[in-house]
Amino acid sequence: MLRHAGITMATYHDGAEIDRSTHSINYTEFTVKKKTEGMLILAKIGLILLYIGIVAVIWALASWWLGCISLLLSIITWYFTWPFVNIEYEYTTASGDLQFTKIYGGKKRSPILEKKIKDMELIAPYTSEYTSKFPSIAKTYDCRKSVKQTEDVYFAVFDEKGEKHQILFQCTNKALKIFTKYNKENTVTVDTLHY
Repeated sequence: MLRHAGITMATYHDGAEIDRSTHSINYTEFTVKKKTEGMLILAKIGLILLYIGIVAVIWALASWWLGCISLLLSIITWYFTWPFVNIEYEYTTASGDLQFTKIYGGKKRSPILEKKIKDMELIAPYTSEYTSKFPSIAKTYDCRKSVKQTEDVYFAVFDEKGEKHQILFQCTNKALKIFTKYNKENTVTVDTLHY
């Protein structure tokens, strides 16, 4: 981007705009795929039984051509419903903002939360040493790959309409540096992160 008299102008390479913010030391992006466990397993099994069940019942009770139509309807239903059981969580930091997004089937993006890093009351490893400082959390946003995950898990606490909320996520070294830059007083650093 070019700056001229306080105005930001885009630069182009081969006809496409270059977004320099993604190459900044203040930008990071990290995505984790939600592990298939618990209710997600039940949802997948339920959907598979639904797809097969619709075809089998119509084929058995009606004629073969209605069975073929129901098979086509099951494939269409699968196309629109299966992405909702293939979930990823992504977080990005850019210009002091922290944004979490839920991604369905690698395509449909649904924003979860966006906050200023400086507004976080605590960004720390998700251990009892730090969680005990906030005994009453009104809402938890869990963006870990698994509820059993403990490795590299951080939590960030923030105030929302007078209530304490927290978000759980897998932290990276670069993200931790950015958190420290924008909120040094409330960020706990460790040297054992894997990414």
